[in-house]
Amino acid sequence: MSSDKNIAAAEAPFSMRSILGPLVAIVVGIFMVILDGTAVNVALPKLQEEFNLLNLSLVQWTVIGYALAQAAVIPLAGWLSDRFGAKKIFLISVGLFTIGSGLCALANSVEMLITFRIIQGLGGGVVVPIAMAFIYRLSPPGKVGAVMGMMGIPILLGPALGPVVAGWLVEYHSWQWIFLINLPIGVIGIILGIRTLPNIQRQSVASLDLLGMLLGPIAFAALVYGVSNGGI
Repeated sequence: MSSDKNIAAAEAPFSMRSILGPLVAIVVGIFMVILDGTAVNVALPKLQEEFNLLNLSLVQWTVIGYALAQAAVIPLAGWLSDRFGAKKIFLISVGLFTIGSGLCALANSVEMLITFRIIQGLGGGVVVPIAMAFIYRLSPPGKVGAVMGMMGIPILLGPALGPVVAGWLVEYHSWQWIFLINLPIGVIGIILGIRTLPNIQRQSVASLDLLGMLLGPIAFAALVYGVSNGGI
């Protein structure tokens, strides 16, 4: 009898509604991270004025530091999800990004803002790769393309909406709202993730090259710094 039920379940047509909850949680996390990737660019002149800086070279590191932090942890995403569980790492990453957003809004110096943006980037860099892994786990083999197409909507809209939303917030409110707006979105994403994301079984993983993971981001940051300041 149980085998007949399993066969019937396997032959049942796939419904997008069956994975709608996890997809919403994933979309919220991805959209928030990608939106912040372009939102801060619009606020750079306002930040320069706010922190009484003579030029944009230092405040630009609020964008560069964020991107570098994301790039540094992307290679770790797969290892962390296999070692500790994809759901747990995804929720921790969204939480870290949300906490970083709150800290950015409280920054009273450009150095503090850069530091908190790096915290944001460390959380955000893990969200997207694990979200993609969840898509492949949740979707049947023949429907991966359709589900990935749905995921492409926030990925494409995020960079386009970021400057628009940030420009409006900076113009009519304050630059802090670029980060404060992430707090309710992050909380909603975490609650949805806890309730809807499936627990994916942990897997055995190889040992981590700690020295390489430490030196790689440092070398990358030094390269970017040299290129961006070489002409000065």
